Amino acid sequence: MTTMQAELAKALEAKTGQPVLVGKGGYWIREQGFVTTRQARNLTGLPAPKRECRRGLPWGDYATIAMLNQARKGA
Repeated sequence: MTTMQAELAKALEAKTGQPVLVGKGGYWIREQGFVTTRQARNLTGLPAPKRECRRGLPWGDYATIAMLNQARKGA
């Protein structure tokens, strides 16, 4: 269980007053059943973490073309 899941589980327990179990893609709350992570965030008011955009490096034939085009732009 990650720290974000643990924080959300504690917040859900405090909000609902029921025991919470962490499951795949969400949480199990007694007397409510399965709640997805998105629904849990809406219940508790905790914001979702910001996503980072990762850019992959070119590879294969595309890498050769990208390299040639960069050399052409600088000239």
